[in-house]
Amino acid sequence: MANDELLVETEPEERDAPRPAIGPWAALVFIVLAMLIWFGYQAWNLQREYGQLRSLHASQGTALEAVRKRQAQLESIARRVYALAQTGHREATLIAQELARRGVTVSPEPAAPAPAPPKSP
Repeated sequence: MANDELLVETEPEERDAPRPAIGPWAALVFIVLAMLIWFGYQAWNLQREYGQLRSLHASQGTALEAVRKRQAQLESIARRVYALAQTGHREATLIAQELARRGVTVSPEPAAPAPAPPKSP
């Protein structure tokens, strides 16, 4: 046994094998992965904001229709006042002059209906 013990004691100690140098591929993979995650997050965020904008646009549709209805009513009243002013009604003439002074133009015939805004998908 002395030979075995002697052999064990005289053998050089095994050290860890040297690590190979890290190549550029690991860094490249990390950069590409980080960019994919970043672009994915940005796409998700843009999609979420687009959905919020669509819901806001849809909620404003009813208010916009109410405004158009009121505008049509006011134009109708202004046309009738103008027609009365043309017949010589004194108060209607005074109202028409005040409207003209403030820059409101009234056409005697009804305006053509405005084209409907395009529907968004």
